Amino acid sequence: MTTLGSELGAAGATRDSVAARGQNGVMAERLLTPSKITAWLDCAHFLTLRHEVDSGVREPAPNMFGEMAEMLLQKGLGHERAVLEQYRLDGRDVFEVPDWDRGTESYNQWMDRVGDVLGAGHDVVFQMPFVHDGVRGIADFLERVVDVDGNVTYEPVDAKLARKEAKPGHVLQLCFYAEAIAAQTGQPPVQMHIELGSGVRETIRVDDVLAYWRRLRTQ
Repeated sequence: MTTLGSELGAAGATRDSVAARGQNGVMAERLLTPSKITAWLDCAHFLTLRHEVDSGVREPAPNMFGEMAEMLLQKGLGHERAVLEQYRLDGRDVFEVPDWDRGTESYNQWMDRVGDVLGAGHDVVFQMPFVHDGVRGIADFLERVVDVDGNVTYEPVDAKLARKEAKPGHVLQLCFYAEAIAAQTGQPPVQMHIELGSGVRETIRVDDVLAYWRRLRTQ
């Protein structure tokens, strides 16, 4: 069985680690994502099965997504766009990262094309890609914050349809983004946030949960 620690070690060995060539000739990086880590929490065999499918050893499961799943996907995207629009209504300087052209470029090529967005000083960044310690992910939103000493960093914000409270997997995804932000800016964020489907914002102190994320990575 694949463990999370072994996967992180293998994936982190090189920034350009790859598994297979896609249909359009673009090499596909074998890096973990926050969503895969969340799925691993629910099923310890998930990573093994996922990599067997990616390498062609195992046939992919039949597509079980129907109209309900498509409806939830669209509702999630709608919630995300509503949060984005609210930032604009509030007069924030919002930068939308250019879309990833999955047919012609790898994830790392897309990151290179995006460049140093955080250094540009935008109030809000939408859909920022990261690679950090063998994990890659795209943050919904990053909010620029300046502390009392004038230090600048960004706090990650995820838009989730959950109405009452954040789920553990949501918080772990934010922990990854918090670490990636700290590595890129040199200033760790103090807080991270979830915009719930009810319109309520849930705020979590990074230091309250980061130790659990780091322990999980060693399992």
